[in-house]
Amino acid sequence: MTKRDDDEDGARELTSSSYVASSGRKRHFVLSSSRTAVLACCVWICTLVGESYPSLARLRWVVVLLLVWMFLRRVRLLALVGISCMAGIVGGASAWNVPVTLSTTECSGVAVLRSDPQPQFSGTRVVLELDGQRYIAQSYGGPSRRLAQRSAGESVVIRGTCSPLQGNFVRADQVRHIVGRLSVEYVSESFGEGNAVLRAANRMRTSMNDGVAPMSHDTRSLFMGLVVGDDRLQPRDMVQRFRNSGLSHLCAASGQNVAYLLALASPVLKRRSPRMRWLITLCIIGWFVVLTRGEPSVLRAGWMAAAVATNALRRTPMNARTVLSLSVVCLLLIDPMLAWSIGFALSVGATAGLAWLSAPFGRIVGGRGVLASTLAAQVGTVPVSLAVFGSVPVVSLVTNPLALPVAGAVMTVGLPLSLLASTLSPLQGVVSAGLSVPVVWVDTVARLGSALSPHGALNTALWAVVVMWVALRWNRVHRLTSVAG
Repeated sequence: MTKRDDDEDGARELTSSSYVASSGRKRHFVLSSSRTAVLACCVWICTLVGESYPSLARLRWVVVLLLVWMFLRRVRLLALVGISCMAGIVGGASAWNVPVTLSTTECSGVAVLRSDPQPQFSGTRVVLELDGQRYIAQSYGGPSRRLAQRSAGESVVIRGTCSPLQGNFVRADQVRHIVGRLSVEYVSESFGEGNAVLRAANRMRTSMNDGVAPMSHDTRSLFMGLVVGDDRLQPRDMVQRFRNSGLSHLCAASGQNVAYLLALASPVLKRRSPRMRWLITLCIIGWFVVLTRGEPSVLRAGWMAAAVATNALRRTPMNARTVLSLSVVCLLLIDPMLAWSIGFALSVGATAGLAWLSAPFGRIVGGRGVLASTLAAQVGTVPVSLAVFGSVPVVSLVTNPLALPVAGAVMTVGLPLSLLASTLSPLQGVVSAGLSVPVVWVDTVARLGSALSPHGALNTALWAVVVMWVALRWNRVHRLTSVAG
């Protein structure tokens, strides 16, 4: 599914709200949420600026190590902001300072699939890594059929024509570390399965798909999207109606899925010692990142969940705002290209909306339910959504409360039940029938939401009504609080 609101899902994470105020050791400053948010903004903005200074790329790791040292030493905030800005600039410079001189030429060798093959028109599209460089590969006929049978992490022998990037999506491809295009002419029948972790992840995805084989094609494709974010086989009309109804985030695996997975594992985790619980939690998070192909939103959610688990082990809890800000800083230092990722921006924006606004909105709208979270997530993603997609569907305020609890149930039980059904084939019919009901419900909500979703001026006018209603509610709550005080 499209990555629009890739992450309003972050706005519904259980892990994000698990801990409160920081209790770290004081030196020159306290590790507060506002200060870490300033650092995150500085690193992100300066990473974007760094694109204009490619000559600074060679200083990247020197500055990063200096930033880590200064952070651990708890130096004064002003000095930390300064070195954070410098780290962002050199990171942005290094992201775009990758010398690639491609000309149209024949190329061949062992290529590793870095994405799952996706049907496109009458062929197959996939990201291949050949000789250490990534290409968008397109194939037709026999080569297309062979590639379509493979999964991310596997390798094949290919022969084709490599050429430079061109067209309207050159920059978007570069953000994904892709350097060129590859027209595939030959793909070997034999293939390599990759390392043990990738083999296990691919087999689990295959088993999940086999476990719900009796489902219809569209229902099964939506099920896989809800559980692990695999939306490759979803028809275009399904993609469009989820986008129009503001539900496309449900099929982009992220914080929601991580939270439900950890909740599912909680009975086992509670029986372990703190260190073993921490280790198992990290393994589960890492496994899910591999299973969902490491999308930017999953990386953000996984890093936050790992930080929460680590802080719990160290008995130094942080609130969700601090965890989010530090996660953004760390991920941008590791992969500066995330600063240009739309999915990452939507994920961070939605989670920031939850962290800063869900509680106030909960008081305003009369509870901390799905509506308050949806409003908070929408506010967090509005800047990116408007800049990229041109609008934010107001109908999402209705569709999310209707679809999210049901989708959450599918995300929680879908993985274990589908794996169980794949092992015990007599259960496939029962499991598929049982899981089809909530999946079809989510699709029905998306279908109705898409049909009823207003467009253009009407959508804008309805958002204005929502803003006025929230303002009136806030004013009423403020007056009641003042009277009570």
